[in-house]
Amino acid sequence: MQGFYRLLSLCLCIGPFLCPCALTAQGQFVLSGEIRERGFYSHGYEKVLGPRERGVFWVGQRTRLGFEYENKDIGFFVQLEDGRVWGEAEGGRSYGFGIAQAWFHARFAQRFEIKLGRMPLVYENGRYMAYSGWDECGNPHDALKLRYQSLDGNTQAELSGSVSNNSESRILNPYGTDNYYKYLLVAYASRTFAPDFRWSLLSVTDFQEKHFEAFTDSSQSATETKVDPSRIFARSALGTYLDICPRRKVSALVYAYGQFGKDSYGRNVLAGMASAIVTCKVHPLFEIKAAYEYVSGNKHPEEDLPVNATDHAFDRFMGSSHSFLGIMDLFNCSGRDDLTLGAGYHQPYLTFTCFPAKDHTLSLNARYFWTADTPEPGLSNDLGLEMALTYKYKIRPDLTLDFGYAIHSRTRTLETLSGIEPGESKFPHFGYVMIAYKPIIFNSANHPKKDR
Repeated sequence: MQGFYRLLSLCLCIGPFLCPCALTAQGQFVLSGEIRERGFYSHGYEKVLGPRERGVFWVGQRTRLGFEYENKDIGFFVQLEDGRVWGEAEGGRSYGFGIAQAWFHARFAQRFEIKLGRMPLVYENGRYMAYSGWDECGNPHDALKLRYQSLDGNTQAELSGSVSNNSESRILNPYGTDNYYKYLLVAYASRTFAPDFRWSLLSVTDFQEKHFEAFTDSSQSATETKVDPSRIFARSALGTYLDICPRRKVSALVYAYGQFGKDSYGRNVLAGMASAIVTCKVHPLFEIKAAYEYVSGNKHPEEDLPVNATDHAFDRFMGSSHSFLGIMDLFNCSGRDDLTLGAGYHQPYLTFTCFPAKDHTLSLNARYFWTADTPEPGLSNDLGLEMALTYKYKIRPDLTLDFGYAIHSRTRTLETLSGIEPGESKFPHFGYVMIAYKPIIFNSANHPKKDR
């Protein structure tokens, strides 16, 4: 809770000074906040439980405080963030107190914009690059972005770049931060040809320092991963999206990615994924969504893929870590780190959504998983079925309540990949309840400016 009190104290200290200044400023000043409380009951979330393991309940809290200023064609945004588990004294791997966003932007010639600082990089549906709202803390990027948008709004293009270091060292040293990159280059273009058809293209190249295994003792019985900052490997992903009839009763979204280059160990990468989603609004109060997704993988994957081998396991990089593969997140890790060890998967799913009343949404989702390649000799490809029920109630514009519950069927393959003897796992199920309050604390546009 220390981070929460830091944010609250900061708001109380600087609020009295910022508000009078905002009233006399030429531009618009907005002070916003967020407090999200989410209770989890995990009895198989992200991991199937063994016979001696028990489920657990915990509460996660996210606190944010944002400062935004706009003056004609220039402005900035700073957002402080703290993510905690109730009772936690220090932030964990992806939690803690820090700056979630800190960027400024400037528009010129009506069509161009430059944005610089710590910011989210989100493209299309967030399948490959996202700023996950599910996680307590998102994954922002320290980057420079150049953006173009045509006057009619039908054409958009972006070019972003980033470089990562851990210090201001005057000599070359490893960056080595997990799940990030040394350099990043992103190009994006989108064109709406007609109200019923939009096409986009996304290119992402991440540059990683060389990783290698080194022995830690003279007996050569133990190894650790080390980083060589003098060697850089580049991996690229090229994705395309087709958005068809998005405003009609029957619409479709089709997208695919190809991934190639070298991973951080110098292995050749040749992988891909594809998805097709059809949505049918059969009634103003009811819609059906049917979809299918394929992600490539390796045949009989092993823990240590040889350096001279080609890796066919598609790495979802910094895409959303939730919902695309169900709400239990059993298969939501990237590349060869997921439960299938990089065997890939097929996933057909069906979603029924109803809107029983204004601001109420109820959804029932069924997903079936099987591996694209055999994960281990003698195992079937069956990864089981997930059934999930979710409910969302928008109590007021700045206050929402969410609930979700999911179950997953047990299969011999799922248990074996989880390190559990077949038939000995506990029934996987998971539930959460979440309430989020996102108020606009102050907006200078709602207050008359003082005469000078």
